[in-house]
Amino acid sequence: MPAPPERPSFATGFRCLFGGIAYVLSTPAVWPLAMVPLAMAVGVSIGLGIGAYSYVPLFVEQLVGTPSGWLAVIGLWLLKLLATLLAFVLAALIASAIAQPLSGPALEKIVRQRENALGLPARPEVGFMVDVYRSLKSTGVGLAVGTPPLVVLFLLSLVLPAGPILLFPFEIMVAAFTIAWDLCDYPLSVKGQGVGKRVATVWAYRSAVFGFAVPLALAALLPCLLFLMLPMGVAGATQLMVEVERHQAHTNPPQPQSN
Repeated sequence: MPAPPERPSFATGFRCLFGGIAYVLSTPAVWPLAMVPLAMAVGVSIGLGIGAYSYVPLFVEQLVGTPSGWLAVIGLWLLKLLATLLAFVLAALIASAIAQPLSGPALEKIVRQRENALGLPARPEVGFMVDVYRSLKSTGVGLAVGTPPLVVLFLLSLVLPAGPILLFPFEIMVAAFTIAWDLCDYPLSVKGQGVGKRVATVWAYRSAVFGFAVPLALAALLPCLLFLMLPMGVAGATQLMVEVERHQAHTNPPQPQSN
């Protein structure tokens, strides 16, 4: 009899993340899929940025009116510059928010290929819109759960003495779990599990999920790096959920049906 699988731990999650990185880097067939999230983010950012550059200064000028005097001209120019820069930032945030759901089909294909490499049978394919919908739902659940505590921590950091330093570890923890849920949800949703069961699974193995998520949360401090890490994170989350599934199968074996 093979030895029973150990319960996935913090070290397991850490190992699975780097297993996902190694898998993507060593599998050329995955590289086109792995470039989709970054390409989506860059493409949407450029499109929204061009729109901001083309229309925001005109909108500000129409809103303020024609300046009279050189001080008013300089003030209007600075106002248009500031509004355009803010529009660029907003465009980047919007691109980051929608690039991942748009990349859902590519990320789910990485899940299936990683499962095949780990010895699991192929799961049935679904349509493009189903993939996008599942990715949107996963992102929505993560934002709904993770955003409120992050906002509270941010506000506390503004009013507490040394708040940014004292609360930074807690912000990393919340961000880590939010990112980890988002990534682990891909292999779980491909299995066809409901949202409640997926949340219960991630929480039951939260130590392993946290070990998987902490490096990704640190990578999220650089948005471009996070999009590069996203397909590797999905591959690592798939490996982690496979180990979770094997542990669950050993600890809760299917009961024989009575005649």
